[in-house]
Amino acid sequence: MIAKISATENLGGALGYNFKKVEKGEANILLAAELYQDKDGRYTMEDVLADMEALIPKNCRTKKTVFHCSLNPHPDEKLSDETLTQIAKEYMETLGYGKQPYIVFKHNDIAREHIHIVSLRVDSEGKKINDKFEKRRSKQITDTLERKYNLIPSSKVSNKEEVETPKVDISKENMKEQVASALRMVLKHYRFCSLGELNAILSAYNLAVEEVKTEFRGKKYNGLVYVPTDDKGGKISTPINASDIGRGVGYTAVQNRMQKSKQNVKLLIPTVRKKVLQTMRTSPNTEKELQQRLEEQGLRAVIRKNESGRIYGITFIDDKAGIALNGSRLGKGYAANVFNTYFSNPTNNPFLDEALYGSPFVRLEQIDKAQALLQDMEDWDNLVDELIEDMVDGSFLPTGNDDWKEAVWQRKLRRQSKIKLKRRKH
Repeated sequence: MIAKISATENLGGALGYNFKKVEKGEANILLAAELYQDKDGRYTMEDVLADMEALIPKNCRTKKTVFHCSLNPHPDEKLSDETLTQIAKEYMETLGYGKQPYIVFKHNDIAREHIHIVSLRVDSEGKKINDKFEKRRSKQITDTLERKYNLIPSSKVSNKEEVETPKVDISKENMKEQVASALRMVLKHYRFCSLGELNAILSAYNLAVEEVKTEFRGKKYNGLVYVPTDDKGGKISTPINASDIGRGVGYTAVQNRMQKSKQNVKLLIPTVRKKVLQTMRTSPNTEKELQQRLEEQGLRAVIRKNESGRIYGITFIDDKAGIALNGSRLGKGYAANVFNTYFSNPTNNPFLDEALYGSPFVRLEQIDKAQALLQDMEDWDNLVDELIEDMVDGSFLPTGNDDWKEAVWQRKLRRQSKIKLKRRKH
């Protein structure tokens, strides 16, 4: 069983997300502790919101006063409402929220049933509930609950099972469940830095994502919709709003994923670039031949063309590492227009030009040495970017000696001088 905990200051948003599911018949309330119940024994969004807000002191210093958690049993588990309710009670009690007001929702809008719990992170006096090592303690609690109730351990869910998620099939009735399942796997397993890279990943599951912009009462809003596609990427069904699938697949969540990925992918770029360069130096005659040879090295290439047949996008995907990189992210020598030009005339292969691309083995050796030289991660990130730019421009060629070390130190000193100057100006 996997627990996902978040802290927020938007109580209405956390409750609204769950009550909206209840209104649609996609969720039901299992338990409400220390909360108002109307004369018919029901709990409404308005009453629960007012009840919880009244319990937050006006002089409370804690900004993120809302506790929101989802408890996710293994997909193969089929637990009764009574068992899920008891698990929720024991989880909240052990985590330190047993005396807090909280409400438990069971979601059944996707094949994997799970529960959501909304509570408060402060007591009636405004004192914050202890959240030290919260996620670590939470993992210990779920492990204990798995043993007590003889549940399938969360460790049984492997990356291989996740990657083998089936394609979206519009002939089946559970469309939303299929889309949610594919998105859940992709957003957990893959790193990407743009919607284009995300779309390249989703294409393997007959799915696409589009950004939508709207305006309401003078305020602009950004959102996402997900569209089922055929094997060629053509739209074949009505788009589904991200809000109808879940908070974790919306605009903000995807943007946050992309920002985190930008830092995580930097050290993986040289390895992918090396594989692409090695493959292109075998001079594949067709795009299909390129894709086949890359697959031998563990890479998938998703090539996008316009109506006239011109290549306007190319993305390289390593499913094992969980990474998608547009060609331009590898360097300007790997941009889509370079591949378009090459496949228009395969006899003229720019990737064989040593002055432009050099040796991938020498390049990786230089980067590895630079990484060992610079222990500060920020310096390392900046250095890799500069080295990559110089490599593509052809201005950083192997000399057979250690002159590159001097260049590294000169760059580092110039960068430090710039930082000092900026500080003085401020």
